[in-house]
Amino acid sequence: MAKRKNKEIEFIMDTDWVFQKPIDREHKEYKLLSYFQKMGEKLDNMELYPSFIELSLHLVNIQTLIKDKKLIYTNKKFESIDDELLVKDLKNKDIPEMSPEELEQFNKILRYSAPRLMEYFNVAKSVWSIAYENIEINIKKNKKNIHKTKGFFYFKQKKSGNLYVWEYEIKPVAKGSPEQKTLINLIYSESKDNLTIPKIITNFSTLEDEKTKLPVFEMICNDIFPINETLLPLFKRKLIGYLNQNKPAKNIHQIKIN
Repeated sequence: MAKRKNKEIEFIMDTDWVFQKPIDREHKEYKLLSYFQKMGEKLDNMELYPSFIELSLHLVNIQTLIKDKKLIYTNKKFESIDDELLVKDLKNKDIPEMSPEELEQFNKILRYSAPRLMEYFNVAKSVWSIAYENIEINIKKNKKNIHKTKGFFYFKQKKSGNLYVWEYEIKPVAKGSPEQKTLINLIYSESKDNLTIPKIITNFSTLEDEKTKLPVFEMICNDIFPINETLLPLFKRKLIGYLNQNKPAKNIHQIKIN
């Protein structure tokens, strides 16, 4: 199976929404309400990403506007639907000049928006926690080799009966960087038929290592969560948590999601 090209990841609302004309509290209340309605539709469908990342960014932005009068933004090109925003990805700039009337409205907008963004973030975080706690990870093969930087994990979807198999590879964030990122590639997403997991790995994996010796993990979870927007992002986090907990003591660098 060929590696699919990622679509451009777009957020629902830019972080400069407060300064888009008109700078008026009532207008921004409607804008924020529209944003929450769109977010609500995604949460109703248990779709967490990229919405959870966006909501986190808006919360940091509104808090920084209140505290430092700085606008937070990012120019990062997201490589996947759940790509993390690191501190180094965040930029800030001075807020634009405003008239006394606009400044008064600006402060009202901040006082109105901050608690509501926090409240909505907590709702999204609770959905995130429920989904994460419903995922179980089991090492099925080659446990002694989990220190390797490559491997596989799979998930059997009960509703459709399809089997999903991914390969992962851990690489430095940049050349010479101590930080690492984890890249994921879907290699199989059909009915298992007569194929075994080892046969699927042998036939479809693009990894160049000796595939039969790489670790293989099983992911188990309830079917109520969508795969791309919720399960896969949390599978990755379960995997990274497991690998970090079982890394040799001499290797202290934590693996990042990317």
